[in-house]
Amino acid sequence: MRGQAAAPGPIWILAPLLLLLLLLGRWARAASGADIGPGTEQCTTLVQGKFFGYFSAAAVFPANASRCSWTLRNPDPRRYTLYMKVAKAPAPCSGPGRVRTYQFDSFLESTRTYLGVESFDEVLRLCDSSAPLAFLQASKQFLQMQRQQPPQDGDLGPQGEFPSSSDDFSVEYLVVGNRNPSHAACQMLCRWLDACLAGSRSSHPCGIMQTPCACLGGDVGDPASSPLVPRGDVCLRDGVAGGPENCLTSLTQDRGGHGSAGGWKLWSLWGECTRDCGGGLQTRTRTCLPTLGVEGGGCEGVLEEGRLCNRKACGPTGRSSSRSQSLRSTDARRREEFGDELQQFGFPSPQTGDPAAEEWSPWSVCSSTCGEGWQTRTRFCVSSSYSTQCSGPLREQRLCNNSAVCPVHGAWDEWSPWSLCSSTCGRGFRDRTRTCRPPQFGGNPCEGPEKQTKFCNIALCPGRAVDGNWNEWSSWSTCSASCSQGRQQRTRECNGPSYGGAECQGHWVETRDCFLQQCPVDGKWQAWASWGSCSVTCGGGSQRRERVCSGPFFGGAACQGPQDEYRQCGAQRCPEPHEICDEDNFGAVVWKETPAGEVAAVRCPRNATGLILRRCELDEEGIAFWEPPTYIRCVSIDYRNIQMMTREHLAKAQRGLPGEGVSEVIQTLLEISQDGTSYSGDLLSTIDVLRNMTEIFRRAYYSPTPGDVQNFVQIISNLLAEENRDKWEEAQLMGPNAKELFRLVEDFVDVIGFRMKDLRDAYQVTDNLVLSIHKLPASGATDISFPMKGWRATGDWAKVPEDRVTVSKSVFSTGLAEADDSSVFVVGTVLYRNLGSFLALQRNTTVLNSKVISVTVKPPPRSLLTPLEIEFAHMYNGTTNQTCILWDETDGPSSSAPPQLGPWSWRGCRTVPLDALRTRCLCDRLSTFAILAQLSADATMDKVTVPSVTLIVGCGVSSLTLLMLVIIYVSVWRYIRSERSVILINFCLSIISSNALILIGQTQTRNKVVCTLVAAFLHFFFLSSFCWVLTEAWQSYMAVTGRLRSRLVRKRFLCLGWGLPALVVAISVGFTKAKGYSTMNYCWLSLEGGLLYAFVGPAAAVVLVNMVIGILVFNKLVSKDGITDKKLKERAGL
Repeated sequence: MRGQAAAPGPIWILAPLLLLLLLLGRWARAASGADIGPGTEQCTTLVQGKFFGYFSAAAVFPANASRCSWTLRNPDPRRYTLYMKVAKAPAPCSGPGRVRTYQFDSFLESTRTYLGVESFDEVLRLCDSSAPLAFLQASKQFLQMQRQQPPQDGDLGPQGEFPSSSDDFSVEYLVVGNRNPSHAACQMLCRWLDACLAGSRSSHPCGIMQTPCACLGGDVGDPASSPLVPRGDVCLRDGVAGGPENCLTSLTQDRGGHGSAGGWKLWSLWGECTRDCGGGLQTRTRTCLPTLGVEGGGCEGVLEEGRLCNRKACGPTGRSSSRSQSLRSTDARRREEFGDELQQFGFPSPQTGDPAAEEWSPWSVCSSTCGEGWQTRTRFCVSSSYSTQCSGPLREQRLCNNSAVCPVHGAWDEWSPWSLCSSTCGRGFRDRTRTCRPPQFGGNPCEGPEKQTKFCNIALCPGRAVDGNWNEWSSWSTCSASCSQGRQQRTRECNGPSYGGAECQGHWVETRDCFLQQCPVDGKWQAWASWGSCSVTCGGGSQRRERVCSGPFFGGAACQGPQDEYRQCGAQRCPEPHEICDEDNFGAVVWKETPAGEVAAVRCPRNATGLILRRCELDEEGIAFWEPPTYIRCVSIDYRNIQMMTREHLAKAQRGLPGEGVSEVIQTLLEISQDGTSYSGDLLSTIDVLRNMTEIFRRAYYSPTPGDVQNFVQIISNLLAEENRDKWEEAQLMGPNAKELFRLVEDFVDVIGFRMKDLRDAYQVTDNLVLSIHKLPASGATDISFPMKGWRATGDWAKVPEDRVTVSKSVFSTGLAEADDSSVFVVGTVLYRNLGSFLALQRNTTVLNSKVISVTVKPPPRSLLTPLEIEFAHMYNGTTNQTCILWDETDGPSSSAPPQLGPWSWRGCRTVPLDALRTRCLCDRLSTFAILAQLSADATMDKVTVPSVTLIVGCGVSSLTLLMLVIIYVSVWRYIRSERSVILINFCLSIISSNALILIGQTQTRNKVVCTLVAAFLHFFFLSSFCWVLTEAWQSYMAVTGRLRSRLVRKRFLCLGWGLPALVVAISVGFTKAKGYSTMNYCWLSLEGGLLYAFVGPAAAVVLVNMVIGILVFNKLVSKDGITDKKLKERAGL
């Protein structure tokens, strides 16, 4: 007993201490729970990414927490609007705790400030229990409910809780799109709007001001037809099943916010209709979950409900799905169908006696209790295998006219327009009314409110600004580092400002340094160094590399692992002395000793980048020798710069960026390529530039001009110039071959053809190729011939082309009539003058005996119903066995073509000889074509374009005659020595030289240098011939006038006969840089560029001057003195 009496003593002593500790703990939690923004408190709920939901105040604002908030985030205030429904507590507010509801635009972390705060307290009025439901509409970024003031110690309830207005209310929220909201969301929102307007009054207006849904009486349609109705215990949202907590409708109805499990469950699915037509019944049920402590389980209402279904009347052809109907025979069914057809046209249905049919059932009750309805009766067919089959209908209907008058329920008229807002700023309200049309014949009165009120004008009123104010600082955080230097911080929050008030002044965060101890740093290996050189060059050696350990520091661990490592190297066999190429000085480059099978490399010359490669190989006897060096990796500086600029333009085109300068790049490349290529690598660089240019043309980044197209084709022609032959032969081994060139031209034709704005033809003629592009619709296509009628080529070799191509119009078809009406085809034909000589097909017994022609059609046709016709002119004499070949990269090693042909094949082409100089090819595919011929034993490889017999005879006879004249003059020179004789001998020499150059030029067309020299000298001697004729006329005039006795005059004759032509030729060569001297077919002046006028102009001037001098001399001779003076006639040569 004593022990029991003494026990309370220590309890009374410790009670004040326990109470003090409890109060300090609550104060610390309140200080640490200061608001630091939406969604960052320990007692804070941030909802985002959800479009509907439900919560109770007891769950969000627990009784043992002092400062809590619930925030709903709007995904996009421009596209969505927030709606909230609050079921208030049945009892008025008690206790000092206060829950505030407001919306705001954003929260600034830098200043801990809420921007655009607007309160909803007067809209919700949580403490006003006279209106059990409250609704609001928010259009800002965040909607927040927050318990603002912490409870005091004296407000502790009997169980240690804080009674507050937030203890017993529940909230439902909904996020609805402003445009095209979902049907389910509109259903829920329209119900809310109906309830909000029904309970609105002047003292408590409706908080929903507008909705994006077309609500009719609070709903948007028949709930039974909605695709989102709950089925059983499953709630569907957008076709996806979820738990009941995801449903749009509230699953709890004012249960004190505790979410007890009692109450009705969801309705089951509607059952099947009892009848197919004429009106049936559907039913559904639900289950009651009893609530503990509530009498009767807490469920009110019915367990089962029904609705009418299949109300449409049964037609005369309606049949029952009963089993007895299927027992009728086929004949009976046909008779019934025939009877049904008679009934449709007003004839009575045929009735047949049926002993197997039962009697009709009594007529059913009328389907309508008032007005017009339907009655039905049925019968069954009783039959067996030995009885008569049933016939006739199994069901009948008739109208029933009920004499009772149907009641007419009361109906509301349309709502009146909303009244003006009661306030021009701040929050006002407006209302509208409607009139009820009274019921008749016992109908129900109108349901719903006669007047509705809602809030309006949420604009802020001036003069009500509230400045922001800082909360208390939070406690310092822990040090950010357990060792070394760290940081601590504390924060505070700004409440407000509101209604345009000033923001809080000062910083919302403070930091300070903290240091505990130095941190240990473990050692760390640095990256491995590069491998050292091998100890030997062959026969097996080793390489070594090492790494460095950084650290450790302050007691850290040392680096783990080895510091260096080794590997084997130089395992190849050491070559014998005869298997090593000796040091060689070739091409101004010193090539060091290199084992056989390896490639030596040195830097390219200064005007190029890259490496010169040279391989050391073994001959048949196993002796090492140097192969010729290759410059495929050397690219001139100018070509490299063009290549880099083109890649920059292509990168811009791929990103869709506009730009300029593409035409300048093409023009620069044209000027460089006209001077020729220095290395075979320049060919590779040029083809890469042209390929990138084609990709640029393909995009909308740049539209090629006609000048760009002409320059593009001219660059390809420059690559095929004769001076690049050795570069092509070298490039064929390692770099671009004919395949790359064919693909480049084919892609260029495709791009340029479809970039043409209209249907037209384009021709490009150069020294080495002719390009023809035709763009035509499939619907009106005709046969395409190359060259076309009216061909006006300016190139000398292409003026009268000897090769022809015919493309049938059957090619331009897709196989679909509808597609052919709108399809457009592009046909490209390319005639290469000298590409065949670059393809290295000439062997001991075969030669490419024609030019090369490429034909392409875009889009590619499915097949060629009519063969492609190509006529080739032979290039060489003394060849036999002419064979049509085409470029076919699909042929493999197993092809029937000889291996020396490479990708060339004769499959797909048929050869038709025309004559000794021409061959026709009929091919069933589009490709690149040529003629392959065999050389005879006595073939001389002379081209067909050798000087003709007529030319040889004419020039020979003329030269021999003039030569004999010169010999005669020289033999009797001492007797006929005179100025006229000198002029005649010089004239004869110029004519003889011109004839010789004409014959030489006809055989040197392939040699560009020789042909150019022949053309220049031919230009000089032809002009000399005309000038010596002019000298002869001048001499006659001087003789007539008596001024011929001067040596100065004789020197002027020589200057005029030889000096003037030399001056004209020198000026022409200087201005044109010898371009235009020589063509592909002859060594004479080109018709392009106007160089021909350098001969025609002086010749015409000489003829004109001769005519003038002749007239003067004639007048002098026929004068009175001239007739009588015989010596004058002798001096004039008469």
